[in-house]
Amino acid sequence: MIKKTNYEIQAEKAVLEFPKWDHEKIAKKFNLKCDEDYLYINFLSQEYRLNKHTGSIEKPDKYNNYINANYNEVMSILDLFDYSKDSLKLSGKWSTPNSLKGTVNGGHVDSNSTMFLKYENLFSGNIEALKKACKKLNGNEILEGDVGYIIDVFDFLPVKFIFYDEDCDFPPEIKILWDENILDYMHFETTFFVISHLFSILKEIITKGN
Repeated sequence: MIKKTNYEIQAEKAVLEFPKWDHEKIAKKFNLKCDEDYLYINFLSQEYRLNKHTGSIEKPDKYNNYINANYNEVMSILDLFDYSKDSLKLSGKWSTPNSLKGTVNGGHVDSNSTMFLKYENLFSGNIEALKKACKKLNGNEILEGDVGYIIDVFDFLPVKFIFYDEDCDFPPEIKILWDENILDYMHFETTFFVISHLFSILKEIITKGN
């Protein structure tokens, strides 16, 4: 018997709570499609459906068969629904994780973190492929870094992704910026679930040449 990880257990517990929530209120709040059985939301340009009776969160694979969402996907979506403030509005001002309001140095998040480092190495030397991957996520290109895009995490919530490729003086570097009001939408920790999923999608597109 395969033992479940703590992440899998935590995600399963969160999923079981979803049927108890007010689905109509959530749909109205975020302008989401909702029918008798499912609530639908786009997450990084992929539509997910949440079963209103069982709580399961699914997305279609390339063959249009529905598969279960992973931990990062589950926690990102459910935290948005459960934690976000009743009244939400973007500030229009960008902020690094270190300087978000309500955090103490953001846990000193920078590109030296293990999470960023492996992707910085992967993206280095793959500028055109990285641009293509960002475009596949419907990102809007900006003139920052060697690769710069504003990508919608959810239809109403963007993130700014900037990548500086390695040169003779500096190693490759990723910069992530959120709207100043991001913590009205989700917990600080959840922003890392979102970014981890973003990086994994970019990696998949680059490595598979999709």
